[in-house]
Amino acid sequence: MAEPQIAAQFLRHVANCVELTGHSAASLLARIGVTRAMLEDPDGLIPLANFIAFFEDAAQLVRNPHFGLHVGRLSGSDSLGPLSFLFLSAPDLRTAFTSFTRHLATMQQASRHQFDDEGRWATFSYGVLDQSLTRRRQDAEYSIGAMFSLARQFTGGDIEFREVRFEHERVGEYARYRDFFGCDVFFEQDCNAITMDGRYLETRGRVLSPSLHPIIEEHLQRLAGRGSDASLTGQVRALIEAAPLDAPPSLAEVASRLGLSVPTLNRRLAAEGTGWRALVNAQRMEAAARLLRTSRRNVSAIALDVGFAESASFTRAFARHFGVSPGRYRKTEK
Repeated sequence: MAEPQIAAQFLRHVANCVELTGHSAASLLARIGVTRAMLEDPDGLIPLANFIAFFEDAAQLVRNPHFGLHVGRLSGSDSLGPLSFLFLSAPDLRTAFTSFTRHLATMQQASRHQFDDEGRWATFSYGVLDQSLTRRRQDAEYSIGAMFSLARQFTGGDIEFREVRFEHERVGEYARYRDFFGCDVFFEQDCNAITMDGRYLETRGRVLSPSLHPIIEEHLQRLAGRGSDASLTGQVRALIEAAPLDAPPSLAEVASRLGLSVPTLNRRLAAEGTGWRALVNAQRMEAAARLLRTSRRNVSAIALDVGFAESASFTRAFARHFGVSPGRYRKTEK
């Protein structure tokens, strides 16, 4: 499976924010093998793991545990390349969120992004799917913070949010988050998300002309598909990863999504050296391992988080997969 990529342009905004603190981003860029010229390449891609590592190292360099929120606050029309312009040129806020969500995968692979418009409430959710990337708090806080900032710019500040959720544990004072978002903020949740009153979705944009929106969308459609994993295993894995950990799709649902019968899907997966149960189990186990390394949740809670009805079966499955119990894994890997 190809290493997940992200547009180099995304890193440009983060590096510029490092420079605004009075520090040089040069050493951090060199550490991940990126030059300033690469950041200016509109078609350039870098490994997602390197982007996330840069963000975490930058927070340490500038000695700001909430650097991601700081970068999110400064998000504007050029912070996310064409995606920023796509959002800010939409005719209304509903279109801004739906089109942004539809095209984010073009510029960032291996991420979960969804916009749910349920009438009274609307929610944008985001998360990195690679469970091996455990140091990713800055990226999560930046991503939700950036969507918050873009929505406020789009509406001219005429918007309030209901709640914000983060996968990670709270770091620092709760008031820092409450003051930033102006609403309740919850931690150790099943995803990173921001929820608003549905009535705001009719708000017209106040930043860029809507005539730009179809032009930018057409550009992103031309970019779609570059660097994607064309193997059937990769496609199935992506569908499993995109679903909640405690509610994976069924084999029949995935086969239908891919236009295959269940026997054909099983046969083709076997030809690629894997199987349905193995892919679902691998996703659950990698997610459990990440939670054991990065959270204080007990084993029973983690078992429920990744879809097991009780901890005993989870412990047996984890031991089969990793060769050690969840408790021992946490002691040796944390």
